[in-house]
Amino acid sequence: MKLNLGCGYNKLEGYVNVDGDPNCQPDVLADLEDSLPFEDNSVDEIVLNHVLEHLGQTTKVYFHVWKEMYRVLKDGALVLITVPHHNHDNFHHDATHVRKVTPLGIDMFNQQRNTQTIESGGQESTLGLQIGVDVAVLDVGYDLTPWFHEHVQGKPREFAELEMNKYNNTCFQVHIKARAFKPARSQR
Repeated sequence: MKLNLGCGYNKLEGYVNVDGDPNCQPDVLADLEDSLPFEDNSVDEIVLNHVLEHLGQTTKVYFHVWKEMYRVLKDGALVLITVPHHNHDNFHHDATHVRKVTPLGIDMFNQQRNTQTIESGGQESTLGLQIGVDVAVLDVGYDLTPWFHEHVQGKPREFAELEMNKYNNTCFQVHIKARAFKPARSQR
């Protein structure tokens, strides 16, 4: 089973389209900040297309969203996230955006990364270990504005990422591909 969470009017074929707004006529009507109406370990893939930045105005609710997604995901399941870049006007102008979502912020649910942080004496939050979720970022893609694409063309990815965090309106949106590990690697 594959879920398109927060589908709105953008339904995907081959997915169970889930939304809390009855006007968009989803396959399943559900509040994504509540319990998901799916069995444990039943989902192969979750798509969140311009959704995660709208969820979890409080940290407690945001963590609940992640715990629920993790609960329904199978071992090895993919989580495909697309969000507006936090330094683009599209992020700032939408009053329904309640949080920045970044690749590093998602990878803080990666228990292997958490363990390395602890072992090295690092200061990064170990969210995966704290809330019992193990989701690791596999790949990140950026949709760059034309002027910025020209500015960073031929330069290392790290340079582009630093510049994106320095300047506004360089990147429209970010694509994050992550994988769930179950049982959590700390329990293996």
